[in-house]
Amino acid sequence: MPEKRNKTAVCIKKDSLSVAIRTENGSVLGDIFTLVMEIKNISFGKANKFIHKILGLKYEFKTKKLKEDIEKKDPLQIFKKVKRHKYIVNKDIPVYDNSCLKEYIKLPHINWVREGIMPFACERFNIGYSYDRKRIVIPERKWDGDDNEYIGIGGRTTIENYELLDIPKYFKLSDTYPKGNNIYGLNENYKTIQETGYVVVFESQKSVLKRYSRKDGTGTSIGNCEITGEQVKILLSLNVGIILCFDEGIDINHIRKECDKFYPIRNIYYMYDIWGLITKGSKDSPADLEDKKYRFMLKHKVKYDANERKLYKDWQEKQKKN
Repeated sequence: MPEKRNKTAVCIKKDSLSVAIRTENGSVLGDIFTLVMEIKNISFGKANKFIHKILGLKYEFKTKKLKEDIEKKDPLQIFKKVKRHKYIVNKDIPVYDNSCLKEYIKLPHINWVREGIMPFACERFNIGYSYDRKRIVIPERKWDGDDNEYIGIGGRTTIENYELLDIPKYFKLSDTYPKGNNIYGLNENYKTIQETGYVVVFESQKSVLKRYSRKDGTGTSIGNCEITGEQVKILLSLNVGIILCFDEGIDINHIRKECDKFYPIRNIYYMYDIWGLITKGSKDSPADLEDKKYRFMLKHKVKYDANERKLYKDWQEKQKKN
């Protein structure tokens, strides 16, 4: 470590590049990225670029202005998307700098504060508000980018009875971007995930913010209950345990299907409410529970092992016969 004499303070396993850093305040666990983050006191995105530079690798993403993208927008784009049923993996998605946030007010909305999303969480994730659109602004950082690199901006309406008024609950405030190429919250929570040795995968961004508000930086969001091929690659690259934590009402065999995408490469688990802690039909997430109940579910998570896989395969065969 810089300005230290203990040569065994940093231990790196050559087979996996996992790292243990011994400091005066205890041990810091992680990988080669968290080592750089700790020594240079920089974000995950900056550490990623730094390592690219050391290894002589190109950092392929270029930041562009949101205005440029709007000017180049295809007027027929809405028609071209009609038959699109799956996420298209496109690594050349545009990345915007923080100038795309200038028209929004960086202020937590009272509705979310009442739900338990703290101002410090809103500040970390750059949550804002749009008075013109009456929406909570949710910027999405590129998972392996710098703090000021965004792939798009979403907005959640604050208008009551929005369904009756035919107003969408969520609406993209920037140009359409393929969420299936990114994982929300991973940029901000990367270091904690490496230190704890596991990542929790939620459906919604709100779940990530609620857990962060409870000083739990292990959450990420995929935007729905189906993990794309690109998201699978990203999660596998973390080299940690993976815990799926989907909303209430998702069929257990669908959860097992998503678990099977990681088996047997990583230890894969899922959280499933068999105790009735979540109100049926509410579509709530375990992250909506009080902290004590959430941690109870986390403690009793189910490991997707050979027996679980057999249950899933038997169900698959039964579906084929029907």
